[in-house]
Amino acid sequence: MSYKIELHCHTNPVSGCSNIRGQDLVRCYAQAGYAAVHITDHFTSSFFDGQEFTDYLYGYHAAKKEGDKIGVKVYLGAELRYDGCANDYLLFGVTEEFLAGAKELLHHTYPEIFAYCRKNGVLIYQAHPFRDGMTETPPEMLDGVEGYNMHPHHRSRNEKAIAYAKEHGLNYLSGSDAHSKEMVGRGGIISDILPNDSKELRDLILSGKYELYHEGELL
Repeated sequence: MSYKIELHCHTNPVSGCSNIRGQDLVRCYAQAGYAAVHITDHFTSSFFDGQEFTDYLYGYHAAKKEGDKIGVKVYLGAELRYDGCANDYLLFGVTEEFLAGAKELLHHTYPEIFAYCRKNGVLIYQAHPFRDGMTETPPEMLDGVEGYNMHPHHRSRNEKAIAYAKEHGLNYLSGSDAHSKEMVGRGGIISDILPNDSKELRDLILSGKYELYHEGELL
């Protein structure tokens, strides 16, 4: 049996740019034939201005509660952006405790964030690295890049991201970057393995035992 897994999606109100709440997002993915979703709400210091850390987990918990009801796995992730940089980074294998610690590093430098990920066994992938406003991250300080970002309203230059990954021997992934019902189900991976939690999702990515999914096609 094969399982379709979304690696990049956002919930409202945690990601202010999203207009779909966690429970609705999960239902939409179930209807699209997905077995699992990785919630990657925007993780920035601006979010925490006036909000508690537990507020960041709202979309994930709402999604997981609905997923448990209807049989869709929901994994905790994040799309991190640190102060003074426009780049975004997808994190795989996080826990709530890890993110609580990462919150304190958002004012620090990328090497410090990368070291924190390494110390805790978390994978860090640069999201849409060639979208307008992005800068290249040294490949030795990445686990990979998002090769296929399927957000329809941005020019992500996926072909450049994939070429960059191949040039530097980096792994690359696919994600819908869904912010609305209409954006659900355009990317992800397909695997014979269905991870039980975020750490098992990290292990699946490390194993390479999956195929990339892109707008109805395997790649």
